[in-house]
Amino acid sequence: MRRRAAGFFIIALMSVAVLPEAARSDGGLPDAASLLFDEPQLAAAPVGEVLTYDYHRKTSNDTLYGPSFEDKIKLTIDKGATEGTRTVDVVLFSGTHRQPAGPFEDMSGNPILSLFLEHHIEVLSQLYHANPRYLKNAIRAALREKANVDKADVPVGGKSVAGWRVRISPFKDDPNKARMNGLDTMTYQFLVAKGVPGEIADIRVTAVGSSATLLDEGVSYETKSD
Repeated sequence: MRRRAAGFFIIALMSVAVLPEAARSDGGLPDAASLLFDEPQLAAAPVGEVLTYDYHRKTSNDTLYGPSFEDKIKLTIDKGATEGTRTVDVVLFSGTHRQPAGPFEDMSGNPILSLFLEHHIEVLSQLYHANPRYLKNAIRAALREKANVDKADVPVGGKSVAGWRVRISPFKDDPNKARMNGLDTMTYQFLVAKGVPGEIADIRVTAVGSSATLLDEGVSYETKSD
C-alpha cells in the first residue's frame, strides 16, 4: 500500500477528504491537512537527491522542557514503484542523538513532517507522562478544524518564493493545560512552497512564557551551496 507520509499522522488524517492539489476551504484557501499531507511533495525530487534539514531544540529549562540540541536530518531519495513515488532513506540526527527511522517506500509526501512531529511528541509524552495518542489527536483536530492558512513569502537560500503558512495552537484550550508548565501556549507553524525541493521549507514550534521563550523547536530546509 502506498504511504504518503510516515507514522501516525497520515493514518489519523485519512478521514480528511483527499482532493487533488490541496482541497480548498470555504474561503478559497487550501485546506491545512490536505496541503501538508496530501500533496505529491516528492514527485519532482530526482533520484539521488539528498534533502538536508537543520534541526534545533532550544529550551529555557532542560529539566522541565527537555534537552536543547542542534543536529541535522537527511533524506536520500531513491526511485519508487511508480514515477510519482520515491523510496526515502533517513538519517535522523547523528552521534548520541541518532535514532532509527525508515526507509520509507513508495512515498509521495515528504516524511520530514511526520519524522519531526513523531519525535516532538515522543519527547513531550516522556516529559509529562502523557499518552502520545492524546497529544497526536489534539494536533490532528487543530489541523482539521482550527488551522489558520495564509499566503506567505517563504525564505529559502537568501531569497523568497511564494508559498503558504499554516498555524495552529492545539493546546490553547486543553483541559489538562495546567499540567503542561506553560507548553499549552505552543504554536505550530508550517511553511510550504512548490519552489522548495520536497515542498516543506520550515516547521517551527514555539512556546512563550511571561519572561522567557520556554521552547523553540523546528526544522528548516538547508539549501545547497553553489
